[in-house]
Amino acid sequence: MFGRLVAPLAVLAGLVLVSGHASAQWAPGAHDTYDIQLTAPFDVNRDVGVLVLGVFEASTSRLQELKSRDVHTICLVNAGAWENWRPDSGSFDQRLVGASYAGWQGERWLDIRAQEQLRPIMAARLDLCRSKGFDGVLFRNLDGYGQHTGFPLIAKDELVYARWLAGEARARGLAVGLMNTLELVPELVGDFDFAFAEDCFEAERCSALKLFRERDKPAIVVEYTNVRRKMDASCAAAQDLDVQVIFKTQSLNGKIHRRCS
Repeated sequence: MFGRLVAPLAVLAGLVLVSGHASAQWAPGAHDTYDIQLTAPFDVNRDVGVLVLGVFEASTSRLQELKSRDVHTICLVNAGAWENWRPDSGSFDQRLVGASYAGWQGERWLDIRAQEQLRPIMAARLDLCRSKGFDGVLFRNLDGYGQHTGFPLIAKDELVYARWLAGEARARGLAVGLMNTLELVPELVGDFDFAFAEDCFEAERCSALKLFRERDKPAIVVEYTNVRRKMDASCAAAQDLDVQVIFKTQSLNGKIHRRCS
């Protein structure tokens, strides 16, 4: 159980109590430099202010080393799909595991309506994120209602689930980010501290990120291309939206093709 805050000034200061210890919740900056690395080879010595890493893959020692260099870290949590290679994959009721996630072997959509069964698993992932020393969490695959999941999901299901996840993250002192799910940004921008989107310039779907920037919240786009004309076009569009763009390989390893100047 989480303890209760007893000092009014602590509440005003935005402090949270996690496992009996008070800590200030970090707020990601709109002008920090971001990177995301989920697979090897990693390059954690790059000069960035914020780095997204996998919640299971990143070691506590690596996070401590990054913290010593004043690099803030964010754990990536797949909240909407099951992955057969995860150490907690056996915790999921297989009746909640649906259609395959296109293009990713071993990954399948979850029936996020069954929140009573999913919440303990996701809470454990958030506990792991916090215990390792991450500063924030980025939730992905909260757009199943618009995919072929094998379940009759609707937008309302995603909104309820996403808001529960955001609340649980904040209860642990973690900044909370939304990955993709751009159609629901108008409803969720108030619940999340920052946003990541993949290939939205290529698909002409990035405009929703403007709602985050209007609230001075960071918005980062990852584009999977190294074609110069496409990168130039994305950089021009990013300037209009005031969002940050990283051009990377789809495996999201340590390599960066380019950043917009």
